Amino acid sequence: MINVDDLVKVYQSYGFEKEEITTKDIVVFSYKQSRYFGVDIVPLAQNQQIEDYVERLKVEYSQSGFATTIKYIKNEKEAEIELFKSFFSFDATKARLKRKYSEFVKKQTYNLLGSDYQYISSPFEIYNAEGDGNLIELVHNVITTVEKAHLIIIEAAAGYGKTSTAYQILQALIENTNLIISPILTELARNRGANIFRYILLDVIDKEFPTLNSELVIKEIQNGRVPLIIDGFDELLDKINLEADMSSIDEIEPMLNTIGELLVGRAKIVLTTRKTAIFNDYEFEKWASKWDNKFEIIRISIKEPSIEDWLGYDRCQILENNNMILHHLANPVMLAYLKNLDEESYISVISNGENLVDQYFQKMLEREKDRQNLLATPETQLLIFKNVVKLLLDLDSTSEKKEFFKEIIKEQNLKILESTRLLYPEKPTIDNLVDILATHALLDRKGRDGNKIGFINDFVLGVFIGEIINETDMHLSQNIYSDYMIELAVTAYRVQSNEKKYQLWEKIVEIKERFGDYTLFIFDVTLLNHPAFDYNSLTVKEISFVNVDFSINNMQESIFINCSFRSCRFDFKKLQGMSFISCHFLECESILKDEQFEDYPQIVLIQCTQKSCTILRDEEIYSQNNQVNMNELEIDILNLLWEYNVHRKHYISAIIRKVYNASYRRVSIALYSLESKGLIQIKGSEIQFQLNRIDDIKKILHKEND
Repeated sequence: MINVDDLVKVYQSYGFEKEEITTKDIVVFSYKQSRYFGVDIVPLAQNQQIEDYVERLKVEYSQSGFATTIKYIKNEKEAEIELFKSFFSFDATKARLKRKYSEFVKKQTYNLLGSDYQYISSPFEIYNAEGDGNLIELVHNVITTVEKAHLIIIEAAAGYGKTSTAYQILQALIENTNLIISPILTELARNRGANIFRYILLDVIDKEFPTLNSELVIKEIQNGRVPLIIDGFDELLDKINLEADMSSIDEIEPMLNTIGELLVGRAKIVLTTRKTAIFNDYEFEKWASKWDNKFEIIRISIKEPSIEDWLGYDRCQILENNNMILHHLANPVMLAYLKNLDEESYISVISNGENLVDQYFQKMLEREKDRQNLLATPETQLLIFKNVVKLLLDLDSTSEKKEFFKEIIKEQNLKILESTRLLYPEKPTIDNLVDILATHALLDRKGRDGNKIGFINDFVLGVFIGEIINETDMHLSQNIYSDYMIELAVTAYRVQSNEKKYQLWEKIVEIKERFGDYTLFIFDVTLLNHPAFDYNSLTVKEISFVNVDFSINNMQESIFINCSFRSCRFDFKKLQGMSFISCHFLECESILKDEQFEDYPQIVLIQCTQKSCTILRDEEIYSQNNQVNMNELEIDILNLLWEYNVHRKHYISAIIRKVYNASYRRVSIALYSLESKGLIQIKGSEIQFQLNRIDDIKKILHKEND
């Protein structure tokens, strides 16, 4: 049975007007916007008299110039779906999105030197929700089956598969034939243009559905029929760095407010972003709480790739036999390259592993010579694009509009292009060469409508940035390169030789006063595999440390939360006032045989585990204590948790930052004490009340009436 009032609301939401006619058994809706005039005639009952009247109405409206359709529908829900499919050109949109995904796969296949592209999921950790297994299935299920609005944040290091994951989510949605949805996937890029997120979002909507009113598209976003996938959210955050939190970034809240305003009803928005402190900060929790539980937030962190999953056991054994440190290959670009080599080529490449990155570029550039009849040698091609990156560094941009990018190629390489041009018998113009180079395999179309050019991925761009920094004769302070660009170089250089990594570290140290201690610490362990300085008061979250030596310099009053340590070396005497929460140790050792963390009372361990090593004792460091005798710090922590939200999980790091006048060690001991009393539960990076102890907690906090 059709509810006429609801049916009218559905049609009016699409811009239709209800026509006045003489019978209640038929409803007529007219559309008179733009250049399209249309009429839908909806019979509410079926008999010969009504059918005759319907036919007369169809003739009358058709003669008046309306495109007239008779709609036999069962209920207003069916009408809404039909209107959505019609207005959003559902079949054509789905075909367009399939082409978009195919173009992405084609580009990835080409960059794999002709081997088939295959998405391989990296390990991931999920916060604020339950779930494991397949990341794409998890996100797909939230988008398609959960009624409530959701913001899904997917974080990963630069070059670690954010864009591939975004496209794989798109592919999963459009391949599901039972879904009546039209996703939007937009790729953001760092450039010199305006970065006002609200306007960017409206621009995306207009470009995806140019014939539709943006209000209609927003309505369907909120109905859950137009999921938004925004790839590269961090590209808009000019001031962002590895340790920034929301309190230091004024621009982040207006962007989040724009997202929050969309997140009503069944809206689903997926953000991919470089990993930052923003989304596990107290201020972010505070921002989320102001929306009164109108939407849920799921934060997913993509970990470094599992090398065994990519290469298999036999190929990993070849790596180990050639004394290659597996962790240094944990980059999707390098792993995809190695995975798709034949056996003979793989062994040849690995035997010269110190130059692995150079070999990757050499193969790609040699093939580009054949593909485009490009007479420039690989060395010349590298020089051309290195010159391009030099200007992009000065502009602090990762992409530019196509014509301007071509101008950069030309103006930065005039002499090289002229000498290359003369190698051709037919002597093409410089502009002809620039056109060829603008479609080079190292480049890709970028931006919301593909009208910009940038490098194929952050890894390639980061390698160029690192080489430019290493080759400069000037003090790095004379080059105002942004922190963002330097971080791209450090991440990409993780797979470089130790010599090149050390060169980059020496350059960065020249400007170390620009960076906070946490960023310098990450640079140290990435490029040197050990902290290069003494560090104090660090909060380190969700980092994997492999072959890192913690026996060289001192660390004091710092806390590691939900970190993993593999094949690491410790001098416990150099760890003063340290705390390890939810950390895992694999094949680690102390510099002194048989020493353990618990031999040093200045170190606090909470919920830590070990495998294939003996640096932890089997028993807990504190005995369980069910007596509810509370000190002032423990009560402060309980009050903070209560103030945030009684029933939600919270980030340990956010709690720690809000407890004033207390050392990390004291806070860690208080957390352990609260857990041992059964008042809180600690899991990974998160903390929450034990809900079966809420009545006890109310008494402790004198909130019996809450």
